[in-house]
Amino acid sequence: MPRMWHYLREVGEEGKPQASGSEIVKRFLGYLMQYRGLFLLFISISVISLLLSIFLPAIMKNIIDEGIVKRNFEALKGGILLLSIFTVGVWIFTVLRDYLLSFLTERLLRDLRLRMLRHAEKLDYGFYTRYPAGQIIARFTSDINTIGNVFTSGLVDTVLSLFTIVGALYLMITLNMTLTLAVAATLPFLTVASIYFARRSRSAYRVARHKVGELTSNVEQTVTGIRVSQSFTERRSVNFRDFQKIGYETMEANIKATLMMALIRPIISLIRASSIAILIMYGGYLVTVGESTIGTLVAFYSYMEMFYNPIVTISMFYTTLQSALAAAERIFNFLDEKTRVVEAEDAEDVRIQEGKIIFENVWFRYEDEWVFKDLNLTIEGGSRIALVGPTGAGKTTLTNLILRLYDPQKGSVKIDGKDLRKVTLSSLKRQVSLVPQEPILFRMNVYQNIVLDQQVSEEDVEKIIEDMGLSPIFRTFPNGLKTEVLERGKNLSVGQRQLINIVRAIVRSPKIIILDEATSSIDPETENILKNALRKMMQNRTCVIISHRFSLVDIAEDIIVLDKGRIVDRGTHQKLLERCQLYQRIFRSQIEGK
Repeated sequence: MPRMWHYLREVGEEGKPQASGSEIVKRFLGYLMQYRGLFLLFISISVISLLLSIFLPAIMKNIIDEGIVKRNFEALKGGILLLSIFTVGVWIFTVLRDYLLSFLTERLLRDLRLRMLRHAEKLDYGFYTRYPAGQIIARFTSDINTIGNVFTSGLVDTVLSLFTIVGALYLMITLNMTLTLAVAATLPFLTVASIYFARRSRSAYRVARHKVGELTSNVEQTVTGIRVSQSFTERRSVNFRDFQKIGYETMEANIKATLMMALIRPIISLIRASSIAILIMYGGYLVTVGESTIGTLVAFYSYMEMFYNPIVTISMFYTTLQSALAAAERIFNFLDEKTRVVEAEDAEDVRIQEGKIIFENVWFRYEDEWVFKDLNLTIEGGSRIALVGPTGAGKTTLTNLILRLYDPQKGSVKIDGKDLRKVTLSSLKRQVSLVPQEPILFRMNVYQNIVLDQQVSEEDVEKIIEDMGLSPIFRTFPNGLKTEVLERGKNLSVGQRQLINIVRAIVRSPKIIILDEATSSIDPETENILKNALRKMMQNRTCVIISHRFSLVDIAEDIIVLDKGRIVDRGTHQKLLERCQLYQRIFRSQIEGK
């Protein structure tokens, strides 16, 4: 018992709701009203089904009192025929109701997922570095499914249940007022129990949803890192230990949430059984003294079931609703997330001519510690610049600012004299290409992975590959450019994946190219071919190269040495070897490593 009470009381910080239930329901209804025509049709059919159901006990009363008790075969036959017609009607309209509900639910969830995806694509890169991928994926999967299972069917059933309660109560009063009052004496106990457990359950469900997200993150990390896990016994042990810990926490969170349901069910059943006992005792007494009939008692019992079943439905829904509220809160929080890289209202499309990049008094930090303090740097248009420095020097951050994945807290980044904050993101992304260290491929063929959304013919792509001297390598693909790429490109070598990324960047005909360790996974022979190709393709383009391999750095005309966010030195490879100690140390360590 103490452990059970611990479950009831302890929900943790994650269990504190950030928005009231009424605010979440109101917002969800706003989404639902976008389908008001379909929704009104569904309500109309549901009301017809409900009205037909309400008349069934009255028909049964007439069959018993007028047909069976009075031995009137005509009344019995007519009552059974009418009962059959109404029963078939209830069945038909219930099927239509369930079909429309399913259609409405799936359409709503599809549109909500699309809305979330569009919003996800608008969020800045920083958002995805702050939140685990599994937590984001959980919002698209388990949280959406929870809403679909509870919010639509449960919410609609609750509304219909309210109509059923009103109709059943009216007919119960019509049949026998005193019997209605006697049976209703148990309602206060049912109300108090439902409210108490509902208040406890939302926090528990919110923790459960959070833990499911953590579990998804852990699985995603384990699957994507399976190669490392299988190579290192220690990592496999850590994966298992972490998964076991999160799995146990998820189990405990779900037990806490389920406990609310487990406790309220027997309580509701007990209260309901008490109402039936009152009906049998008092109703039976009224029949024996001649103040009521058997048909009335049977009809009253049916109406009492119609009265109590919706109350039980609402009570249970109010408890399970807490799970949907927790899921909806997480989804709405995601949709409310504001991007930190905002396009200005007066932003204009930019057409990059020279590709001259200027960092002017730039101050930038991710969290508390500054990466750049008053950085000033000019990269001339059409030049090839290499960024060199130890890990954490700020090389990738510098290129992220050029791509406008982040905005500096102070100062400005300009291209051809235009502040990037005053430039539309779409026009900037069309003219600046990135080849990241980790090649990203999608589940489509090689040609589609290269062109993405660009209107470039297959012949043009083949010509670019030919000009770059990479045709012999692409011919090794099973079906050439038609080769299907599996998830994350796992049917290709890392080097092949990276070459596809490089060609993708060139196909866009960008004015600025950023190579972030782009050849780190390519063998020396292929790298030499690629270097010659890049020299050709980089003409009249600004190129920023990040590489720890000096074999690629030597194609740069100018080398910038960074350390702790500062420009230590700048010059050609030979001059830096003569005067820059940090550059000498980096170069020497690589030569010795070879």
